[in-house]
Amino acid sequence: MPPISPELRDYMNRIIETLRDKSVKEILSYAIFNEQEEAEYYRKLARHTPRESIKALFLQMADESVEHYKRLYELFKKLYPNEEPVEVEAPPVEVAPFYPKFESVDDYLEALEYCMKSELFAKDTYEILSQRASSEDARIVFVQLSNMEKEHYMRIKKAYDLLAEFRDRRTLPENLEPGAYLFSDKVKARYVLLDLMGNAEETYVFSRDPPKKLREWFKREDINFAWISTAPIKGSITPKMLIESSTGMCELLEKGNVVLLVENFEVVTMSVGFKKAFECISLLRDAAIIYGSYLLVHANRPAMSEREWAVLEAEFEVIG
Repeated sequence: MPPISPELRDYMNRIIETLRDKSVKEILSYAIFNEQEEAEYYRKLARHTPRESIKALFLQMADESVEHYKRLYELFKKLYPNEEPVEVEAPPVEVAPFYPKFESVDDYLEALEYCMKSELFAKDTYEILSQRASSEDARIVFVQLSNMEKEHYMRIKKAYDLLAEFRDRRTLPENLEPGAYLFSDKVKARYVLLDLMGNAEETYVFSRDPPKKLREWFKREDINFAWISTAPIKGSITPKMLIESSTGMCELLEKGNVVLLVENFEVVTMSVGFKKAFECISLLRDAAIIYGSYLLVHANRPAMSEREWAVLEAEFEVIG
């Protein structure tokens, strides 16, 4: 763990000393209430941020905290079917140590840094508790809690890394010039799309994920979703149909200030061949440039050959 201040170290030690000898019932109760508080706080953060990508991130974090709460509560009821979680006198491990910092910053990167520190603090605290637990059952619970916080940390870090890249470019996602951009990370492509939406006329996402899952992720109802399926499923399009509809997709971009994201491009290439797939997105690239729109393409780099990726890099500006 990176060095922390003496004040935070003292705070961590108070949590550890308080929880290390608690029963599994008390540990689960403590974690359940902490996840509830964390969900509420991330929803509050989402309401106060105007940046669409970060707003979606915070809403996702809140939803994940609720899922963590449900998992912990189900485990609690399985172990103690006739009881409810109990209040535990211990300092909260999440959010509280960093609350004043969250409230005082107005820079996105700095705010995300504090979020990451909060999640990392919780992860490391639970990890230490797993090593010092007085019973094997308690140790297992602490390990699970530590892993949950690590998942949160990694999710925030992805958004932080993307904004840090744009800081180094001395610009912001919403200030990108119209044109075509390549991403090896799907989540980062989605974040850029969300930030571009503020000034966009229309937004389209072609993805291997079904529309319901996409709506849950984006937290938006004003995005047009198309499901790329390798099977002829009702309401979806096959990779072949996607390639054959390139003229229609160009007409979408022709409207100007349109954002179009094609995810999982490697699936398209595997179905129709790289040459045909590339001809399609190359046409879309030119249309985006000519008509002042945006084409975002995500491809899983390990699923493509070095030559194929090099060809994509030659045509697109790479982000992330």
